[in-house]
Amino acid sequence: MWLPYLRAIFSNIVVALAAVGMGWPLIRMFPRTLSQWEVRVCSWIGGFGLLGLALFVVGQWRFTRGLVAWFVAAAAAFGAIRLGRFERKDAKGKQGSRKMPVAAAAIVALVLAVTAIGGLAEPVGTWETDGVAYHYVGAKVWLRDGILRPIPDNAPTSYPRIVEIVFAALADLGGDRAAGLSAAVTLGLLLAMAGALAKRCGAGNGGAWWAAALVAAMPALYEGAHSGFIDAIYASFVLAAARIGFDAEKKREFAALGIFCGLAMATKYPGLTALPLVLVCAVWPRRGSEERSSWAGAMTAGMTAAGVAGAIALPVYLSNWIFLGSPIYPPPAGALRFLQAKYFSAGALREFYAWSIRRGNGHGRGLLQLAALPFNLTYHTADFHGAGGIGIAPLALAPFGVLTERGNAFAKRLAVLGVLLTVMWFVTMQESRYLIHVYVIAAVFAVIGWRYVAERLRPRGRALGAVVVAISIAYGLFMITKARLADVHAAVSPAFAEVRHRKGIPFVESFEFLNRDPEVRKVLILDRSVPAYYSDKDYVKPFGQWGEQVLPDARRPEDVLKKVNELRVTHILDVESTISGFLVPPGYPGLRLVFERPGQRVYEVEATK
Repeated sequence: MWLPYLRAIFSNIVVALAAVGMGWPLIRMFPRTLSQWEVRVCSWIGGFGLLGLALFVVGQWRFTRGLVAWFVAAAAAFGAIRLGRFERKDAKGKQGSRKMPVAAAAIVALVLAVTAIGGLAEPVGTWETDGVAYHYVGAKVWLRDGILRPIPDNAPTSYPRIVEIVFAALADLGGDRAAGLSAAVTLGLLLAMAGALAKRCGAGNGGAWWAAALVAAMPALYEGAHSGFIDAIYASFVLAAARIGFDAEKKREFAALGIFCGLAMATKYPGLTALPLVLVCAVWPRRGSEERSSWAGAMTAGMTAAGVAGAIALPVYLSNWIFLGSPIYPPPAGALRFLQAKYFSAGALREFYAWSIRRGNGHGRGLLQLAALPFNLTYHTADFHGAGGIGIAPLALAPFGVLTERGNAFAKRLAVLGVLLTVMWFVTMQESRYLIHVYVIAAVFAVIGWRYVAERLRPRGRALGAVVVAISIAYGLFMITKARLADVHAAVSPAFAEVRHRKGIPFVESFEFLNRDPEVRKVLILDRSVPAYYSDKDYVKPFGQWGEQVLPDARRPEDVLKKVNELRVTHILDVESTISGFLVPPGYPGLRLVFERPGQRVYEVEATK
């Protein structure tokens, strides 16, 4: 029982040290206004992204288990050396008050503990579970194939994917539970970033801890931070870019801003829209700065940052263009006349676009809906595919925080960035997870607003603010622990984990039969709803979840069955699913039924023997 857990923990320690090593060169590029702690946080966040980017570039030529392990080990060794020196250097200087609110620290520790324990559970779920549907699939396929390529039957594996490539490194070193455990690391980085922003806005060390606690207890935010979701680390890239960029003066500092924006673009497509917004807020001329007081200087700084961001993200988008015919895949509807959509038929693209419009419409895109957005995000987050809301503290207290910090240039830019990101989200894709960076900004200003109310309206203001924060955190913790209860139970109870394994993995008996049989070399999966993540053997899936058509001359299951010898498959998995019945006709020539359970059959292809 303990060996898989120890492997997962070991791999996360190694990858965390590798991120430290990869991020160390960034330190010289940061503005001097960053404290040692902020430098450490930002370099660690940047190193995590650069590790994935470096592995992506290497993987275009070779992505074998040995190569990945050696690369990560070398980066980890360098990180361990650098970390030791960093600790000694940091210990010599005083960073001011390090007073830590016990209650806030306990909240952060509780959420991270739940995340870590729950992350050790075996990944389970259907094709509607994003982790097993695509976030974790690439790790298995890329390591098995020894090269990094988009999976033809799984379009989401072509999305910007440097974080999923870190998942592959974790899986290589630590097995299938390591990526789930890494959520504790990436969420911890986001909480540290929230604290850094709060402290820079004048909230102090105690305010930084309470900002982290508010962020940790936001169920809608937490939903995008575990089980394979990459939205938390994406938000960390954007917020680190803001932290660095809003204090940037020199060209190298704007280049650092560009690196973090580029990492965001290489993590999720929304990074493309975040880039111009962060740049506008960062390079806007600032009074009192010799290097940032003119429009010419602002343009130079903006072009420097944009150029670096483009160079960082280029490998990901160029790879898609080469192998799939479009840097953004599937391509936007308006670009179809210029770009290809390999593996997608016209009908499948129409269905994908229609789903995207329905999914991202929220309550609508009118001015009234925009005005009501703060209320709806607080009380009706589920309408934006969120879970549990973000608590009442941002809505109740953040406006006071913005008001009291209107003279703080950094805080003012951060508030403007939050508004711009929200408007961009509102007119594009209203998916709650895509707004995590704004939730963090709202939490920062909520903590500042809490202090303002407490000072101006005491003692009633102090009590009222404490009640608002307490309600937000208590409700959030309840929703988060309730949502992760099954994962935590599975991690600590082998009996429950076995039951969950049987119930949570579709067609589990067939996958177990195929995975343990040495005669199985390559499996044909006909039903598009079957999660290929559970196959430890090489496979062919002609029809993807989103309608991908892998074999251009085989558009129906019967066409595929005629090509089994050409495809060199040894076995066929045929199932009765929620979308279709069995697809292999009884008595089909050349096939022999070797395994059967209710709703599932496995055939051996006799002609290949």
